[in-house]
Order: sequence, then C-alpha cells, then structure tokens
Amino acid sequence: MTVGTRWGQLGCGWVFGWVLLAVSGCASSAPPAPAPQRAVAAADAPSASVAPAASKTPSFVSKPSQGCGKPAAAVGERQLTVGTQTGFYIVSLPKSYDAAKPYPLGFAFHGRSRNHKDCQEHDCAGFQDVIGEQAVLVYMQSLRELGDGDSGWERPAERAGNLQFFELVRAQVEADYCVDERRVFLAGTSSGGNFANLLGCIHGDEFLAIAPVSGALKDPPLCQGAPAALVIHGIDDSHISIDKGEAARENYRLRSGCTVTTTPALGDMHAQVRAARDQKPSVETLACVDYAGCKPTSPLRWCEHSYGGWDGSTHGWPPSGGQVIWDFVRSVAER
Repeated sequence: MTVGTRWGQLGCGWVFGWVLLAVSGCASSAPPAPAPQRAVAAADAPSASVAPAASKTPSFVSKPSQGCGKPAAAVGERQLTVGTQTGFYIVSLPKSYDAAKPYPLGFAFHGRSRNHKDCQEHDCAGFQDVIGEQAVLVYMQSLRELGDGDSGWERPAERAGNLQFFELVRAQVEADYCVDERRVFLAGTSSGGNFANLLGCIHGDEFLAIAPVSGALKDPPLCQGAPAALVIHGIDDSHISIDKGEAARENYRLRSGCTVTTTPALGDMHAQVRAARDQKPSVETLACVDYAGCKPTSPLRWCEHSYGGWDGSTHGWPPSGGQVIWDFVRSVAER
C-alpha cells in the first residue's frame, strides 16, 4: 500500500507527542522542530490506496462518558493545575457536536520543544483537518516552566508529571463532553511518539488504538492489554532510528499475537520506500503493511515514509499522517 508524490527538495520539519514510569525515552535527544510544510498533494491522500487493517474486527459497544446529555463545556485552550504547575490543553469539537452522541476521543502529542498549538495547527498534519469533524480531539502541552524551550514528555524528570496531567485531562474531558470511553486513541511524534508508546504499554487495555510517529519504546515494563497499533517511521530517521520504531512494532506484534507474515511483503514495501528515497531528486512517499494473525481487536499496521521531515532526515510526521491514522482507527471500530 503506497501513497506518494515527487517534491523538489526535502522540506522542513515537524515533530509531535505521550509518557511512562521507568523508561529512558529515546527521543530525549531529538532536536527542536520548526513549523513544517503543510502542503499535501492530492496524491498524498491515502484513503483510496491504503486498505483497511487486515483483521476483521467485531462491533464495539459504546460506553458513553459522564459528559453525555450535558451542555458542552468551553472549547479551545483550557488549563488544569498539576501539583505546582499549570497544564494547558486544547479541546476541539465537531461543528455539528451532539451532546447525545458519544464521539471517539483522540489525543495528539507534540514533539520536544514544540507545543499544543503547533501540533493542532501544523506539526500533526491532517489530524485536525481530517478528524476534527468526526471526533473530540485534545492537544496537550507537556508540562513546563515559563521560558523552558526544551520541554517534552518522556525524560525521567518529565514522566510522572505528564502522566498525571494526562489522567487529569482525560477525566475532565470525559466529564465535560460526550465521548465514547471505548474509542480513545492516541497519537504522537518524536518525544510525543515515545509518550504514546509508553501509555500504550502501561494502559494498553484502556485504549482502542495507538499511533506513534517516529517514536520508540525502550525497556518497557510489563505491558497491559493489546491495543490496535499503527506504527509510522521515517526510513532514514537519524534522531530516533528506524530500528527503535521496529522494536516498538515488535512489542505490539507479540502482545497482539500476530504472525510475522505481512500483506504486502514487508521486504518489498521497504525496498519500495528505499528506492523512492534514493532517487535524485528523492520521491517522498509512504507505504504500509498489515500483519496477519492478530487478535480481532488488535490489528497491527507498520508504515515507512521517505518525507524529509524535520531536517531532511525523515524524522517526523508525514503530510498524510492524519488521514492514515484516521483510516486505521475507523477500520478498528467503525460505528
């Protein structure tokens, strides 16, 4: 499965973000990211060429949150007190929001040195534009002190506070808006991708799907559950190397009981993206494979891309990322 288009040069970059207890995040050294290019060519939209996850999934029974049937609380930027710090987050509702309808709930986490506004506006390309009318979306800013330009999610000094912050935000959103507690999905890139992976490990039995982009899962503790997983990584990522993404993918594969067989063949897909990357000028593309034999509610999809990313290294969120993530989430639990 492939989507792609030729761009004149490898572009600027992007980055974005989730957390955990005792884990040393591999994205801790990821560099700060300027705002990425937003351009998304028509050929980059994967909805027609990226097939749904191979595993057939049963219908989910919704679990409406406490916010159903109540007038919606304020949207836009909100804040919560977390210990001695103030945490900021953005809530987005569909324009046609219906307080009697439980919506999917999606979180997107920015990369190191970035913030919640960057993620919503450009770093997490397509997440808002593609999913914003279908789900309640939340963009959190990692906890930080005023003037901290190197804040992220997963370093040892950051984890506990950010984990507590996430739990508080999730509880507040479920109380204030009508969401389906069984259709909560997480996405993040770089530092935020590590955060998504770690949350998907320690609370994997609570989420419908996890979608880390350029993320790692280093030395995971005993993981819980087997969420559906879409793992996206740049083929030449020099900040969080692709083998770190592959290790996270293998963690999900083993938990979901998948075989090593993929459709299409993993080697063929990798060779295709490699060839696109090595062309002069490079062809920017994204391709995916689905694993066979997974638990019905835990499909696994692995995607590689050749987009330039933050600094030409393919580190970061590809332009079609939001569409690819939403296609996967819908395939897991279509309502």
